[in-house]
Amino acid sequence: MQDYPQYRPKQKWIHWLSAVITILISLIMFIKIQAAYVLGGMSQVFLLHKSFGVVIFILTVWRIVVVIQDKVPDVLPEQAKFQRALSKSVQGMLYILLVILPLSGYLMSGHSLEVFGIISIPAIDMPDDWYSFFHAAHKVCAYILILLLILHITGALYHYFCCKDKVLQSML
Repeated sequence: MQDYPQYRPKQKWIHWLSAVITILISLIMFIKIQAAYVLGGMSQVFLLHKSFGVVIFILTVWRIVVVIQDKVPDVLPEQAKFQRALSKSVQGMLYILLVILPLSGYLMSGHSLEVFGIISIPAIDMPDDWYSFFHAAHKVCAYILILLLILHITGALYHYFCCKDKVLQSML
């Protein structure tokens, strides 16, 4: 029996699956030249990047529904007001970015979106300057996401190594 609050198994699965896929998408884009060699060309790199973006979008929407339905455990003490505010802010921004990034990625291309070569989502016709806007938004949001992920991971490790509390274990 655990003596600390735990996230539900469904919440843990969504969290860790989202984390792995988000890191995979980021790595694919940072090493896209090498990935293109391994995967058989840049078109395959972008197919995987976009397809996993759709998966992240679906997981994030599902995660938001699960959080609304099941709530989240109160893992930080009431008196840790700054930590609680920072934690909720970072988590909220991560959710927002994990919705904005796939949408802006889809909207910036101007082409239909092929999901793993199985499903095709038709493109949305827009004025040319909108494509540029969504491309810039996608790029900026990607960097902000990476910074927030570093902050999120740093916070989890801070709790584990410095505070020696059970915040990290609640998600493991």
